Amino acid sequence: MAENIEGQPPPAAKDEYLRSWRLVVVIGSLCLGIFLLGLDMNIIGVAIPRITTDFKSLEDIAWYGSAYLLTITAFQPFFGNLYKYFNAKMVYLVSLVLFEVGSVVCASAQSSSILIFGRAFLGFGAAGLLQGALAIIGYAVRLDKVPLFQGVVVSSLGISVCVGPVLGGVLTDYTTWRWCFWINVPIGGFVVAMILLFVRIRQSSNQVDRSLPLKTKLGNLDFLGTVLFLGAICCLLLVLQWGGQTYPWSDSKCIGLFVGFGLLTVLFCVWQWYRGDRAIIPFRILRKRSIWMGALVLCFLGMSSLVYAYYLPIYFQSVQGVSTTQSGVRFIALVLPQIVGLVIVGAIVSQWGYYVPYMILGVVVTSIGAGLLTKIGISTPTVEWAAYMVINGLGIGMAQQLPYTALQAVLDPIDVATGNAIAVFSYQLGGAIGVAIGQNLLLNKLRITVPKHTSLVSPVDVIAVGATGLAQIAPTPEVLYDLRMAYSEAIRDTFILALAAACFAFPASCGMERLNIKHIAQERLSKQNESDGSEHQGSSKEMEPIVTNRYLDRDPESNVVG
Repeated sequence: MAENIEGQPPPAAKDEYLRSWRLVVVIGSLCLGIFLLGLDMNIIGVAIPRITTDFKSLEDIAWYGSAYLLTITAFQPFFGNLYKYFNAKMVYLVSLVLFEVGSVVCASAQSSSILIFGRAFLGFGAAGLLQGALAIIGYAVRLDKVPLFQGVVVSSLGISVCVGPVLGGVLTDYTTWRWCFWINVPIGGFVVAMILLFVRIRQSSNQVDRSLPLKTKLGNLDFLGTVLFLGAICCLLLVLQWGGQTYPWSDSKCIGLFVGFGLLTVLFCVWQWYRGDRAIIPFRILRKRSIWMGALVLCFLGMSSLVYAYYLPIYFQSVQGVSTTQSGVRFIALVLPQIVGLVIVGAIVSQWGYYVPYMILGVVVTSIGAGLLTKIGISTPTVEWAAYMVINGLGIGMAQQLPYTALQAVLDPIDVATGNAIAVFSYQLGGAIGVAIGQNLLLNKLRITVPKHTSLVSPVDVIAVGATGLAQIAPTPEVLYDLRMAYSEAIRDTFILALAAACFAFPASCGMERLNIKHIAQERLSKQNESDGSEHQGSSKEMEPIVTNRYLDRDPESNVVG
């Protein structure tokens, strides 16, 4: 008995983590949930031209993406607090159900305004999916195994990036764009059933915060902070989309949005400082070097990644003139290396423990690939652009999951949900900003490059027909070639933006703390075993010697405490 107390965890602790087929089912279900999240982000792009035709709503085209990005970004900290104070399994299920409801609203929408509302509601539900999956992994497996399973789950995002455009094109061409949303319903229902049946959250996980009274939990959710945060992000995304396109940058609307963003951001920061530990983004957590450095890494990688996700298909379809399906197939050259990098680096980190060197290496590799991608044009051979995409994708896959590993290492378990929220928010915010700036760069450059190559078609006509309509307005094959040359030059500016973002991630990755996840896991396990052993011994007749030893440990020179 004494040997078990001193050297082994108590019997109940052995069953705290999932194993064998139950772990496979749970990880598979989480992969499906994240696949749905990524699918919804990538499937809509190819369907938007058909939607604008059905609803006669070309002026709403930007909102179909912005409404989703706005809510999925702004509600990340809110869901982080939900995961902190409530059962992670139930919060994840609620988030998934909200996601399903939003899908039904979008699929059955009879007007553009209802579709925009559905997209915003979809983003609200989606805001809790990724960090929920990361939280459940943290509860389901040992700390040293977290990087491996995080890599497996996050890699399903890469698969969805590849499948989304192809599947969206097929559904839109052969059925209706509404199936881009209906497809979420049966898959999401299956994930809900699997999570309900097989996910088991350890009772010892975050027990202090979860045992608080409901009134205290609701007070800690910080609804005012969420509203201020939502307003600030809304102002930022609006001005990035409108500035220089819908309105001049000097227009009073743009200036007002900049001022509104600044004021709301200041109010939000002051309110967060006043709330202290009850803030949705506590400064106590954000001050940790690995947290804010990791957030910067994810912000810049998200900017770079989503620029490619939105604008490489435009390169394929507008510059190279391939179909939507072919564009999706070509995108595999970027996505497949991401998956390989995610899984391999996750496995290596789980085995070796050090993660910062691979983060730095991944950022360097993706920056090299991003630099090479700025060279592609209308006549670039397949072997070249495909090789550049492979290099870029491999680097992103190596680096983008490791900030999530870092927060597991530097935060106490009760703060991990908040850390996940900060990390996911940073990635989504970077992506939203990158897509908005990229659109601005592309449209403004088209107004310059189109007249440079041909005078037979105006830039207004080129922008109006969209990325796949050049053949409709080109009177001759020669003019069509000129328009594709104009697109090739214009889209290079967006690729330079992606390169700059990847390079900015390098100093942030170098600023991360050099820690070993295996050593930290072993230390925490040892402390848990000691704590469990002390509790058991404290209830025995040997209590007095233990107390004396504890005093001696606290003050080696005397038996007096303090």
